[in-house]
Amino acid sequence: MMWGALILGIGMSLIGLLLAWLLLDSEEEPEKAPEGGSLAFEGNPEEAFLSFVSQAWGLEIAPDPTEERLQAARAWLRERLASLRDPGGRIRDFERGITRRLRRLLAEADLPWHPLEWMGLTLALMALGAWIGLQVYRLPGFAWIGALMGGALPFLFVRHRRETRLRRLELQLADALLLISRTLQAGGSLYTAFEEIARQFPPPISEEFRRVLIELRLGFSISEALEHMRERVPSEDLSMAITAIQINRQVGGNLSEFLEKVAARIRERVHLQNEIRVMTASYRLSAYILAVLPLLLWLVLFPINRRYMMRFFTSGIAGYAMLGLILLLVLAGLLVVRRMTRVSL
Repeated sequence: MMWGALILGIGMSLIGLLLAWLLLDSEEEPEKAPEGGSLAFEGNPEEAFLSFVSQAWGLEIAPDPTEERLQAARAWLRERLASLRDPGGRIRDFERGITRRLRRLLAEADLPWHPLEWMGLTLALMALGAWIGLQVYRLPGFAWIGALMGGALPFLFVRHRRETRLRRLELQLADALLLISRTLQAGGSLYTAFEEIARQFPPPISEEFRRVLIELRLGFSISEALEHMRERVPSEDLSMAITAIQINRQVGGNLSEFLEKVAARIRERVHLQNEIRVMTASYRLSAYILAVLPLLLWLVLFPINRRYMMRFFTSGIAGYAMLGLILLLVLAGLLVVRRMTRVSL
């Protein structure tokens, strides 16, 4: 019975992952513009006649909003029918979309993993969580909870690593921009400034500029290499500096002075963020403890006094309502404290 429920939980987890994969939007290929300037009489003959009259007599016919909405609905319906006729192509599009998102997520966290390895690790942890939940608590519902917790662990790890790496890079970014500004004032080039950053600075900013140098040696332009770094590092300050460098290469200007102003702004913002983080550290820690403590106590007491904890499930609607109310209050308290301690600069 328990093994059957375990297999059912793993199967439903796989189906849920597949459905989430299919529901993610993927980038679609742009439609090719019709070649030539001749009139196209295919489709609705009335539209072709109106187009012919407008071109022959120079008339401008205002589009009808109702007709535009109908055309949009027809286009959406044709797209859905085409996807139903070719489900394999739709699945391949979704596969490319989810692979692209996973590649970007892993690149932002600086993890040299392939998306398939990432998905395999997630599925393995989901199966392990389902097995632990079923063996310890002997209820199919805990198999689902264990599978969800196991599947969430890799995403939480990547998110934590990504935020930590981004915070360290933003701390180093002001000094890197000042070095670029000083190098330009001394008559050097951007390539020389990038080499100095890759040699003198610690990771992670040295690794990013080292990747830029490798791309430049492979034949990419400076704008393309910096654009790739912008995709890997989701930082507004870095994006602003890269935009300034790209504009300067196109229209000219005093780049060193602008980079000095950006560096000063980054220093002030980082200083304020550190002060706010220190002042709200105790409140954030209290919020996390208060949110996790009821769940940990509930999970610990269940195997110790199973008969007492089973009343939540044997009391009918009242027991389930109590569990839902506990979870709702814990989440509400966590969200309120996080909102109180979050300050946007």
